[in-house]
Amino acid sequence: MSELRISADSGAITFGADNEITLTHVADTGLALKHTATGDDKPVVLTLQTGETDIAADDVIGKIDFQAPDEGTGTDAILVAASIEAVSEGDFSSSSNATKLIFKTGASEAATEKMSIASNGSTTITTADNTDTLTLISTDADASSGPNLRFYRNSSSPADNDVIVQVDFEGRNDN
Repeated sequence: MSELRISADSGAITFGADNEITLTHVADTGLALKHTATGDDKPVVLTLQTGETDIAADDVIGKIDFQAPDEGTGTDAILVAASIEAVSEGDFSSSSNATKLIFKTGASEAATEKMSIASNGSTTITTADNTDTLTLISTDADASSGPNLRFYRNSSSPADNDVIVQVDFEGRNDN
């Protein structure tokens, strides 16, 4: 087994003919990934790629897990505490790559889905108790209104009597 070891604080690995991408050790913190170009529109891009050649519905395309596996108390403490996943919404084809982002968090459990954003932008937030599901907070100290919730229908062909917004209140009874 080979290993690459950089045993110095601030040690770096550089990539590219111009060494424009760096992966640098930040002492007592972690790693910094940087694109060193100073021109406009030169972001650093980290791409997670699968080698899978046949993406089917519900396949995980990429995933980031957050975990404390060395936590001394064990059991729940060492489970994956949070996760972000890109999951296919259907079979991929030459004309479809519909994917949703799933955000998972844990509470005395391995992280489970709490929020998702579908490929069409539909967003679902789920709670398992009666806590506030969505909180909007404004820290602005002026006399204007805030926080603000805005519903904006941006139709390219508005017409008379279009329904602008609909808010449904639903629940279940004991039937």
